[in-house]
Amino acid sequence: MSLLLSPMLWRAVAVAAVLAGLAWAYHLWASHQRETGRQEVRAEWHADRLNVAEQNRLLLMARDKASGRLQAQADKQRGIANAENHALDLRVDELRRRLRDRPDRPADTGRNDLPTVAVAGAVGPGNGGCTGAGLFRSDSEFLARQFANASRLQTALRSCRAQRQADIETVNGTQ
Repeated sequence: MSLLLSPMLWRAVAVAAVLAGLAWAYHLWASHQRETGRQEVRAEWHADRLNVAEQNRLLLMARDKASGRLQAQADKQRGIANAENHALDLRVDELRRRLRDRPDRPADTGRNDLPTVAVAGAVGPGNGGCTGAGLFRSDSEFLARQFANASRLQTALRSCRAQRQADIETVNGTQ
């Protein structure tokens, strides 16, 4: 049999070549489709990353703005508290200056009776109540220190409450 005798063989080879060409074309087309899909997924992923980055940037800007506002309020409140404490210090210094003229407590006599008071007066409706005007110097200085400590605590409490209220308003978005 010669090569001319086998047209069936030539047809089979031609069909195989056409099928191989089609398979190769399909392979190229599928590779192109996969690459196109990859590029689309990459583009979507990059767009999503950019969106997340922009949202984070906006959140950070809002946080910084709120933080700056809270810091300014805290500085203002701290200034008010410092001014109140300075005024208190001036009052306490003046009070101590006036208390220096009071008599000292007498020495302990060893008896277990009631303590001596600097000025003993009758208690009654016309006496004006208990003013501390008759206290010894050490007792009055003690009370002045207690007054100053209590006033500083009140100032700190007011400052803390004001700052907490500002924080609550900022967090709740009412400011």
